[in-house]
Amino acid sequence: MILTLHPDTPQQRQLERIAEVLQKDGIIAYPTDTLFGLGCLISRKKAVDRIQSLKGRDPKKPMSVLCANMEMLCRYTRHLDTPTFKILKHLFPGPYTAILPASREVPRYLQNKQTVGLRIPDNRFCLAISALMGEPIITTSCNKTGEPPLQTAWEIEEELGHALDLVIDCGQPSGEGSTIIDLTGEEPMLLRAGAGKWPL
Repeated sequence: MILTLHPDTPQQRQLERIAEVLQKDGIIAYPTDTLFGLGCLISRKKAVDRIQSLKGRDPKKPMSVLCANMEMLCRYTRHLDTPTFKILKHLFPGPYTAILPASREVPRYLQNKQTVGLRIPDNRFCLAISALMGEPIITTSCNKTGEPPLQTAWEIEEELGHALDLVIDCGQPSGEGSTIIDLTGEEPMLLRAGAGKWPL
């Protein structure tokens, strides 16, 4: 089922409806600033398992964690030094994924070698729903493994709608994946070029 929201001012009533779905282990497809994502609450392993199954994805392959703001992001990584924090302030909100050391708040099923991919997208809906829930939303590209990402709400509804609780239509993403930067070493390292320019 497609639910349409205003891209700049998502209606509170609709956000609350989506929140109810997420709280019941629901999974949604939704636009970010880069691609449509498949998502659920970080705390709902049952929903995470549903996404892995839907995508036909290796459960060991980590998914990104989408946060509402820097305060939320800092809960999911270990102590940030000042240079790293400054880089994050430049990246976010924006089309980047930062690989950082995972804190104890990150469930084991989302960690890869004790690191986590964190995002604060430049997208009103993503920030609003994560803020309303008080916790991050999982995000992974909206496709079956090995197939190209689906680009519109209608395509998603047609291909994957049977396995989703809601498809959110509130603006069109850029259509290019996020730029992935590893910030766990001495120097920032580009892992994947994408929608965000690098170096800054």
